[in-house]
Amino acid sequence: MEYIAGFQRLVFLALTVAAFIVQLWAFIDCLRFKDENYRAVDKQSKKFWVILLGVGLALALIALPPMGMSMIFLNIIALVAGIVYLTDVRPKVRAVDPRYRNR
Repeated sequence: MEYIAGFQRLVFLALTVAAFIVQLWAFIDCLRFKDENYRAVDKQSKKFWVILLGVGLALALIALPPMGMSMIFLNIIALVAGIVYLTDVRPKVRAVDPRYRNR
């Protein structure tokens, strides 16, 4: 029984670290683009995404063990924000950025 509990803790830790990495990636990537790029594709402003992803990143940091189980739902919400940024906003913002147009 102890092996199962240890395995569950290990899986939970791996998922939490993976969520933190995704949120960190989204936050850093959000900082790279100018506010004009966000406005050009009719998305929320850069300030909105920086605040949303920054708060999500802070929640993900707090959700690392041993506090993890009590913060799991907030971490899931923050992870969803990061995934939305990476899958919906980032490709459109990157498409209008002059640094990436010729690629």
